[in-house]
Amino acid sequence: MTDAPELGARGRRLWQQVSTEPGELKPGERVLLEEACRAADRLDVIDRILRGDEDAWMRLHSANEDGSIVKVVLNQALAEARQQQIALKTLLAELRQSRAAGGKQPAAGRKAAAVTAGSGGGGVGGGGITDLTARIARRAQPTG
Repeated sequence: MTDAPELGARGRRLWQQVSTEPGELKPGERVLLEEACRAADRLDVIDRILRGDEDAWMRLHSANEDGSIVKVVLNQALAEARQQQIALKTLLAELRQSRAAGGKQPAAGRKAAAVTAGSGGGGVGGGGITDLTARIARRAQPTG
């Protein structure tokens, strides 16, 4: 398997766990794995924010003209955590389904199966990540 993209600790662990499974990742599966790893890393950052580590997401070193501190408030961390958890679950389910199919199921069948399985709620046209990964995989195939 090729080198992992730049990831945090949790993302690297997930990358290593999946990359030790038998068989090479197809281009679409690699995209799913990369995004799943990034989502896992984002969840770690959001968890630190929810536990009170203000510097986990953003740092601002600034002051108003009168010398007072500028206060920046980031809301909705818990809602974003839930969204990232759903995204991670969907990505991992899609990756697991693709790996289990072992390339035996045509791309159109995988897309239909993924939408039927309930992953069709996050993308334009209902295909979401499945449609994107299918297009990337088609581009990566050698022509001729």
